[in-house]
Amino acid sequence: MGFTTIATAAALALPKVMESVSLRQQSKQLSQAAQVQERLAHRQADSLTATAVANQQRSARNANSQMDKAAADAVASNLVADGSARVREVDLATRLQDEITNAANTSLQQANATREQGAFTAWNTRNTAARAKQQARGALLSGVGSLFGSFAGSLSKSADSKVANSRK
Repeated sequence: MGFTTIATAAALALPKVMESVSLRQQSKQLSQAAQVQERLAHRQADSLTATAVANQQRSARNANSQMDKAAADAVASNLVADGSARVREVDLATRLQDEITNAANTSLQQANATREQGAFTAWNTRNTAARAKQQARGALLSGVGSLFGSFAGSLSKSADSKVANSRK
């Protein structure tokens, strides 16, 4: 088994080893990307939640202002005396509260959807990273196998030639 046998074996194994290194690096990068995707989705969802809370607070202040204006209008139009002002006030309060609740629910559902989408995307990326890692192991084993196969073939040829020489 000479230098050419070793060089040939190394040349056959090198592409698989390089592929393994490349796939391993890809796996690491995909894992890092998954972490970044998940953090980004959580930040977006947190931002949506904070915006929903701020909007809800602003809407509540606006509703209080509208309620005060409605009460002032009722007093000015003498509706307070006949009791219909109270009915209008309850209707207005209910409508405003429903609007505030619906807007908050929509925003919070959007925040949850963003979190879920981020988690799914991160899971999918991690799954791709795991497959790349598995392919890296396979490529490395294939490279090592071809290296040993070359050595075994060389040893077999060497043994065959020794047997042939001993028969002469």
